[in-house]
Amino acid sequence: MQITTGIIESFLEKLTVSDGLSHNTTLAYKRDVQDFQKFIETKGLEPSPDAIRSYLVSLSENNLSERTQARRLSALKHFFKFAVERDFTNEDPTQGVEMPKLPKTLPKALSAQEMEALLTLDRESDAPDALRQCAIIEVLYSTGIRVTELATLKVGDLEGEPNPTLRVTGKGDKQRLVPLSVKALQTLQTYMDKARPKFDGTNQSKWMFPSRQGRPLTRQRLFQIVRCAGERCGIDLSPHQLRHTFATHLLENDADLRAVQMMLGHSDLSTTQVYTQVVEDRLRDVIEEKHPLQMKSNGTHK
Repeated sequence: MQITTGIIESFLEKLTVSDGLSHNTTLAYKRDVQDFQKFIETKGLEPSPDAIRSYLVSLSENNLSERTQARRLSALKHFFKFAVERDFTNEDPTQGVEMPKLPKTLPKALSAQEMEALLTLDRESDAPDALRQCAIIEVLYSTGIRVTELATLKVGDLEGEPNPTLRVTGKGDKQRLVPLSVKALQTLQTYMDKARPKFDGTNQSKWMFPSRQGRPLTRQRLFQIVRCAGERCGIDLSPHQLRHTFATHLLENDADLRAVQMMLGHSDLSTTQVYTQVVEDRLRDVIEEKHPLQMKSNGTHK
C-alpha cells in the first residue's frame, strides 16, 4: 500500500464527519500520519510492521518521549484500520506492533487548605481583574471543565437557580450539562454583573470571558491568570490541576465514579479511574505520616 494524500484526506474527513473530532485533534492525526509517510518515503520502505518499528526507533533516537511515540503509533493504528475498512489495503501493518511502555504518572491534586487559599484570594476586592480571577478559579474547581471548555463558554450556557448548570462544549463538539454549586453561581454572577462589562470592548460579545476585542480569552491568557493566582498563594498552578483537584476531591468524598466521568466529559471510564489511584495514594500518605504505629517505626512516636 502506498500512503497518498487522497487516502489521508479521506481519513481526516472520516474523523471529522463520522467521529466528530475537533479541528485541532484532526490536524494532530494528519501531522502524525504525514510524519510516518515522510519517513518511509525517505527510507524507500513500504508500510510494514518492521517499517513501523524502525520509525519508532528513529523517534527514540531523536529524543522524542515514550508518550509521543505512543501517540504517533496510536494515530497510525487508527489510520490503517480505516485503510483496511475502506479496502485501500488488505493488511494492517500496525498489528503486532506493541505500544511503547509509558511511565506511570498520576495527576497532583491540591489539598483542601491550598484550595481554600485560592478561593479566598481577593474575595473582598471589587476590582474587575480580581472578580474575573475569582470566577475563573471557582468555575474550574467547581465543575472540573477543561480550560478550552472554559474559554468557549457563552453567556447563554449558564442556567441559574433552582438548578444551576453550565452547558459545556467538549471534545468533538459534544455537549454536556455540568452542575454548578450555588457558591460558584454567586461568584460567577457577581463577575458578570460588575466586571464582565469592563472587559467586553464591543459591548455585545456572546462569550462569558471576553477579551476587549469581543473574542473569548485565549488559553494562554487563562493559563496566565490561574498561574499568577497560584504564585500569590505559593502554589505552582495550572487550570488542568484544578480539574484534577475537582475529580480527586469528589472521589475522596465518596462521589460515584460514573457521575464524575460524566461531569469530566470522559468517553471511557478507565480514564476517570486514574483518580481512584490518586485517592488511594493520598490516603496511603496520610497513614504513613499520621498513624501511630507508622510514626513509631519511623522513630517519631512520642
